[in-house]
Amino acid sequence: MRIVIAGPPKTGNMWLKCLLGRAYGLRWLRPFETPERADFAALQAWLADRRFPDNTIFHQHYDYSPDLAAAFAAVPAHLVTIVRDPYDAFVSTYYTLQLHAEDANAKGRKFTELMGKPIDDPAVIDFLRQGGYRNNLLKGRDWAASGDAVVLRYEELIRDPLAALQQAAAELGPVSDEALQTAIDYCTADRMRERTKGGKRHVRAATVGDSQRKLGDEHYAAFRDAYADLITELGYPVR
Repeated sequence: MRIVIAGPPKTGNMWLKCLLGRAYGLRWLRPFETPERADFAALQAWLADRRFPDNTIFHQHYDYSPDLAAAFAAVPAHLVTIVRDPYDAFVSTYYTLQLHAEDANAKGRKFTELMGKPIDDPAVIDFLRQGGYRNNLLKGRDWAASGDAVVLRYEELIRDPLAALQQAAAELGPVSDEALQTAIDYCTADRMRERTKGGKRHVRAATVGDSQRKLGDEHYAAFRDAYADLITELGYPVR
């Protein structure tokens, strides 16, 4: 079995990779083993070199395209995506960017205009109002609507991880409830913070509703103006 988790950042990709990797006994591909970039050309070259071994899993922030999905299907590999409340995902993105600002953005993250600014800074509000977060939501919407990926929701994984994983397993392949529960116990946020490289910084709140404590009226107005259509298409209420 091979699994690729595709979709936007800060939606629970690392957690899902841990859960599915543990449940199915898959090895995580290390960064130097995965395609050099999250684009179709890099993927084609990587697959042509037969660098995707069996019984492995990785995640990459691919934009959806039928050609990319077909390339993975031909391997074959399962595509999985995870959808998260857009407000919570943005808050998680914002705080991750602040950590990269402290490191002088050594990894070259996008959205540099948000680094080093309070979350209610006018520049952050303007970023949202001008559609700066739209591509992340488009990526999530496109994967969720594609029909080419198994779709999970972050909130359902939080609420009832066993049921959410059972539903995914119905499409991915049979696995025992015992194996799923073992994966759930192994992949708690606290254990991932301690066990994975950079986990203490990468796994932050790992909860639902953090945006309700962090965002204000101006943020919500900007989201309504710029993203109401995509929030609805992703299946979440517009605030």
